[in-house]
Amino acid sequence: MADQHASIKKASPPWSCRCSAYIGAFYVSTKSGLPREVAYEPLEASAAEFAEAGVWKGGMAMIQLLRYTSTPVGPYDEMLLMPGNFEVPAGHGSHSRITRIYVSQRDTTYNGRKNWNIPKHIARFQYTGDFSAPPFTVQLYPEDPSIETPFFTASLRHLSFWTPTFPLSSNFLNRLGIANAMVQPPLPEGDPKDLLCGTNEWYKNIATLYSPKTKLLWMDLKQEEKEVSKGKENWWPGLKRWHLAVWLQDAQLDMGEPQVLKV
Repeated sequence: MADQHASIKKASPPWSCRCSAYIGAFYVSTKSGLPREVAYEPLEASAAEFAEAGVWKGGMAMIQLLRYTSTPVGPYDEMLLMPGNFEVPAGHGSHSRITRIYVSQRDTTYNGRKNWNIPKHIARFQYTGDFSAPPFTVQLYPEDPSIETPFFTASLRHLSFWTPTFPLSSNFLNRLGIANAMVQPPLPEGDPKDLLCGTNEWYKNIATLYSPKTKLLWMDLKQEEKEVSKGKENWWPGLKRWHLAVWLQDAQLDMGEPQVLKV
C-alpha cells in the first residue's frame, strides 16, 4: 500500500530550530469563561476529546508570533495561542496548552500534529512592514485565497522610551513561574487526513528557548472592523488593546521527544 503521507516531509523529534519570536502575555480569569470560537480552530472546537479535555484554570495566557529560519522541515511563520493552564486528568497536575496555532507550510502542519499533538493549521500570513524590524503588522487569513477578511491582526511597536536588550531563556522563565512544559490532549482527524492527522495519546512536551538579544515591545491586538462588529475588538472578548511583549532575536528553540501520559 502506498504511503498516504509520501508528499509530506516527515521529521521525528527532537527538533533543533532557529527563529525570531514575539511573545505577548495577558492574564485571563475563569470568571469570564474560555471563548471557544477564539481559543480553538473549528476542527478542535467541535472535538470533545480536545476542547473538553481537562478543566480550564485560566492564568497567564500568551500569543506568540514566530519566524523560523531553520528547522528540520524548512523555514515557516507561526502564530499560536496558549490561553493559560488546564487541569490534566489522572492527577498529572495543571499545565499550559497550545489550543490554536497557524503555520505557513504543510510539512510543519503534519509533523507538529503527529509528533507533539500540536493542533497546527495552515493560514496565509500577510505583513505590513518587516517582521525583523518593528514596527510591523501581521494579519492572518484562511488558506482559501478567496477570503479577504483576516481572522487575526497584531501590530508590534517599540516602547516610547529606550529599553536595553538582555538575554532570555526558558530556564529563567521557569524561575518566574512560566513553565516550559505543556501537556497536549489527543487531536481529532481533519480533512485532508493526510495533513490534519489525528492522534490517540496524551503528550507532555518540553520546549527550551534561548535568545541572546531580547527587547521589550508593545503588542497591539486591535482587530479589523468586521471582527470588531462581532464583539472581538481586541480579538479575545473583553481584552484590552495594548500588551507588553518580548522580542527574542536570533533565538534557539528545541523540542524534544514527547512523554506519553497515562490518562
